[in-house]
Amino acid sequence: MSIRLGKRLRSLLATGTLTAGLLGGAVAVAPSAAAWTYLGHCSGGQTISYTATSSQLIKVPVIRYDGLNNVRCWMDYGSTGNGVKVLQLALKSCYGRSIAVDGEFGPATRDALKYAQTQEGITVDGQYGEQGFRNLKWARYTQDGTRNGCASYSF
Repeated sequence: MSIRLGKRLRSLLATGTLTAGLLGGAVAVAPSAAAWTYLGHCSGGQTISYTATSSQLIKVPVIRYDGLNNVRCWMDYGSTGNGVKVLQLALKSCYGRSIAVDGEFGPATRDALKYAQTQEGITVDGQYGEQGFRNLKWARYTQDGTRNGCASYSF
């Protein structure tokens, strides 16, 4: 999947990156649904604050892009890697699905994702993307790394 970024989108990305850097964040988050452009396959995971005022963190899938981790990535059947592991952890611990956390997006992960999509009232297609990031529940952690329930990202 190849995506070409226009001048305006690159400008928006630069602004978001600068803002994240000034706020001490290491993850660029899309400012609005209209500006969401997939940057590629989710290749890793990172913990981020899930609200502006919370000291707790959630672990979400990310892609490395322009030197920063970015949440604007996708995964589907056949995907592999740490991004898939982060999704599988959420599906297992936050939705009670009995799946392996092995980094392989196979039939069990797809079915578990469809279940979670149904629970959250979003498009049920077994694919991970913007709706998944914005609506799924993610494994939540305290600042010292202690697992502490589940939470959704809140803008």
